Amino acid sequence: MVGLCQSLAPHRGTNLKPLRMMIMGIPNVGKSTLMNALLKRRVAAVGDQPAVTKNQQRLELNDQMSIIDTPGLLWPKIEQESDGYMLAASHAIGSNAVIDEEVAAFLGEILLARYPALLAARYACTVAGLDGVGLIEAVAKRRGFRLKGGDPDLEQAAITLLKDYRTGTLGRISLETPETRQAMLGKQAHATAARCEALPESGGTPCPGQ
Repeated sequence: MVGLCQSLAPHRGTNLKPLRMMIMGIPNVGKSTLMNALLKRRVAAVGDQPAVTKNQQRLELNDQMSIIDTPGLLWPKIEQESDGYMLAASHAIGSNAVIDEEVAAFLGEILLARYPALLAARYACTVAGLDGVGLIEAVAKRRGFRLKGGDPDLEQAAITLLKDYRTGTLGRISLETPETRQAMLGKQAHATAARCEALPESGGTPCPGQ
């Protein structure tokens, strides 16, 4: 990485003009871990939750290079609801801002569609025919998560599913690929176009460009 940065700024990297690098990204993706690896010592706090890094921290790699660790950044507005759910499932959004059962149900839908074998192996249950909520109920049943009165503890089951995904216990999983992203955007555009066509007939305001 340092070599690539050097090639992008060949005019920097001397005592008079040191190369300054900054690590940026969404919360909880390993920015501080990367910084510690580059410096070969623990200088930045790390943790499996967003917002561990509160302030910028600048450290010297050597006399010619410095590196800055930064707090996580998110977009001012998340346009697609599914993007917000994927960020929450990956723990880039704090638990206080989301409902675990909703996030786990969204995650479950993706896992059931693409990784049913991993779910069946982890929870020793039949996943065919389940939806996201059904998967959470199945996890609660298999793990014996119960509330007073005998009802399944869906919150605890949801947290278990999210934790198993976040820690890699379920296996290697990608929530999104270029193909699924394109399909999602196409579906969204089609739904938007359908709403725009219906608006004038109902007295609403036409979409831009109409």
